[in-house]
Amino acid sequence: MGNSYFSFKQFTIHQNNCSMKVTTDACLFGAWANSKIRSAENLLDIGAGTGLLSLMLSQNRSINIDAIEIESSCHEQLCQNIKDSPFSSSINAIIGDIKDWQTDKPYQVVISNPPFYEKQLRSDQTGVNLARHGDGLTLDALFSHAKRLMSSKGFFYVLMPFYRKDECINIANQSQLFPVSIADVKQSPFHDPFRVMIQFSTTMSDTETETIIIKKNASEYSDAFKLLLEQYYLYL
Repeated sequence: MGNSYFSFKQFTIHQNNCSMKVTTDACLFGAWANSKIRSAENLLDIGAGTGLLSLMLSQNRSINIDAIEIESSCHEQLCQNIKDSPFSSSINAIIGDIKDWQTDKPYQVVISNPPFYEKQLRSDQTGVNLARHGDGLTLDALFSHAKRLMSSKGFFYVLMPFYRKDECINIANQSQLFPVSIADVKQSPFHDPFRVMIQFSTTMSDTETETIIIKKNASEYSDAFKLLLEQYYLYL
């Protein structure tokens, strides 16, 4: 998925000016979150990047989305991807740092595909470090600001490496956010989980858990993956 663009059924993502490209796990995350969202007036996409999640969640629903991105060249591409889509009136692209951003708007849904890695080898490209690592936004800060911007009955969706699953839940609990749904993601039935998708709520409750396998064999997506992505992927 390293091409300069990626075409979906209803929109196209151009990504040559963004450090982080469209990935299969990010697409799965957007589709999974979409399946969980029952109703929402206002949605916040933290670290919107190319606009992938905002565009996926705009499809087939009436919603107002604020998509905030800190990196200027990626923000320009975010704006263009939104403008070229059928959902341009629904998404507001904002350039800025979520740590400094203020609004009186309560969000029923907050979503983020955040910096994944901390205390690991860095790229020599600043944009890549902002996109992949916790240099600009730690997990503590992410959950703190998600909670600050959520409505009292809102939900926060996050995609993380599987090895940070317990850490993520513990940090979320410190911000009084509790897991409602957890999906471990495996590349195949023969792989260990490599990603985890979590839906958090401000209310403590029983947690639904599942495992989603991307491919059931070398050439075919799993039935669960196809069910989630069929409204987005061109060839499903």
